Amino acid sequence: MPLRLLQLTDTHLFGDPGGQLLGITTRRSFESVLALALSESPAPDALILTGDLVHDETPAGYRYLRERLKRTGIPYYCIGGNHDIQSLMMEQLGPAALVSVALRRLDGWNLIFLDSSEPGSDGGRLTETQLTQLTDLLADERAPALICLHHHPATVGSAWIDRIGVANGASLLDLCERHPHVKAVLFGHVHQAFSARHGHCRLLGAPATSFQFEPRSRDFAIDEIPPGYRELLLYPDGQLTTRVVRLAEYAERPLYQAGGY
Repeated sequence: MPLRLLQLTDTHLFGDPGGQLLGITTRRSFESVLALALSESPAPDALILTGDLVHDETPAGYRYLRERLKRTGIPYYCIGGNHDIQSLMMEQLGPAALVSVALRRLDGWNLIFLDSSEPGSDGGRLTETQLTQLTDLLADERAPALICLHHHPATVGSAWIDRIGVANGASLLDLCERHPHVKAVLFGHVHQAFSARHGHCRLLGAPATSFQFEPRSRDFAIDEIPPGYRELLLYPDGQLTTRVVRLAEYAERPLYQAGGY
C-alpha cells in the first residue's frame, strides 16, 4: 500500500471561533475541509500543514488547532508561514511544530520540512545555513524525499504573489535537480491548486482551506472556487501520485472586491 498523506494549508485560524477573514469564517471552512479529507478510506498516514496556520497571532488559535488535530488520531506535521508566530507555534503545538530544517521518516520515504518564513516579510527566504544543512541531508539520505515548505520556490503565474515567494527559490530548485531522489516540493501560500515540473521534480501547490486566489492574476484577486486539500500517494519505488479534492460547495462567499488582507 502507498503512503497516503493529506496537505492542508493556509487555514488562517483565529482564537475566536467566529473569526472571519475576507468574509470566510476560517475555523468553519477548516472543519468542513478536514471532515471531507477524513471521510475517505483508507485513513491517511499523516497530515501535513504548510503554513499560515493562525492569522491573529493568538495562543488560542494554535491551541484549537492542536486539540482538533489531536482528536483525529493521525500524526500531523506543521510548518509556519508568514502569518505565523514561530514562538507561539512551538509553544502550543509542541513536537508537531517543525522549524528550520526537519526530517521525518515514514515507510521508506523522507519528509523534509523547511521554514521559509522571513521575519517582517510576506515573502520567504532560505538561509545559507538551511541550504547547507539540506545539502548535507540529501547527500546522506538517499531514500525518496518530499520537501515541504510554505512559500513557493518557483513562479506560479500570478504576478502579485510571485513577488513574495522564496526569494532564493532557484537555490532550492538547483539542489533538487542535483538530487534525483527528491521527488516533489510541496508548498502552500498560493491559495490555489498548482502543478508543474522542474526536471525530474514535481512542484505542487494546494488550495487553501479558507479562501482561494484567482490563478494567473496580475493583481490580488479572490476566486469563487470552494476550498479543498491535496492528497499524495507515495509508493515504495519512489513513484508519487497526487490529486486536489475540493468541497462540492461552501455556503460562505468571500469578499471578492477586497484588495488584500
